Amino acid sequence: MNRRRYVVVFAGVASILVVWKIASNVIDAEIILPSPERTVAEVFTVVSSPRFFASVLATTRRGIAGFLVSAGLGIVLGIAAGLSRTIGNGLRPSIVVIQSTPVMAVILLALIWFRTETVPVFVAFLMTFPIVFGNVRDGIGTVDPHLIEMARVYRVSRTRTLLSVYVPSVAPFFLAGMRTALALTWKVVIAAEILSQPRYGIGSEMNEARIFLITARVFAWTIVAISLAAVGDATMYAVSRAVIGRRAAISRKRLAEIDRG
Repeated sequence: MNRRRYVVVFAGVASILVVWKIASNVIDAEIILPSPERTVAEVFTVVSSPRFFASVLATTRRGIAGFLVSAGLGIVLGIAAGLSRTIGNGLRPSIVVIQSTPVMAVILLALIWFRTETVPVFVAFLMTFPIVFGNVRDGIGTVDPHLIEMARVYRVSRTRTLLSVYVPSVAPFFLAGMRTALALTWKVVIAAEILSQPRYGIGSEMNEARIFLITARVFAWTIVAISLAAVGDATMYAVSRAVIGRRAAISRKRLAEIDRG
């Protein structure tokens, strides 16, 4: 099954490259659409440039900073909204406004409000916050009310109830939200860098290549951005698998204890 999946993935990538190559030959203008081999050559040029690691690290730092702030606030307010309908209703208008505001509008306002280095972090936080918030809130809503009632009857502390009842139910929703939010983070951070033009950043490098009409370099930095997002997604996927696997192991252990009892 795994081998078949890899074959399908390889066939999909090969199809993209073939279509890309044909299109570049038909257009026959590198400034419009460079060939795959020209783009690959430019990737090696970009990677070997002295600004490469500084730009990638700068974008990574901004993305992680915005993502962590979004995750922290999303968890706290998501739990509060899930436990209290009043808080949920009070936060709903703000969430709707954030979700409805175009990313470019947020970037332009951030350019007015903040320093260049802060703009991508703020935009990443604001655009991904509703995702984490909504998933945590929805996860709280799926908690079995019978378990909550049982915890009250047996006078289980709030802390233990939160850790033993709410967290296991919210974890899958939270991890799914984190994975989606992280994927969006790189897009909005790089878009913000393109407009805010910090000294180092993938977005800054892409915009500089655009100004000088080096389309192959724009494609090369795009491949770097995609690779960065892929690493982030693979990391979140591994974390999700580990958490879900641990939950399954704990469940099996509890069932075994019940059977022995």
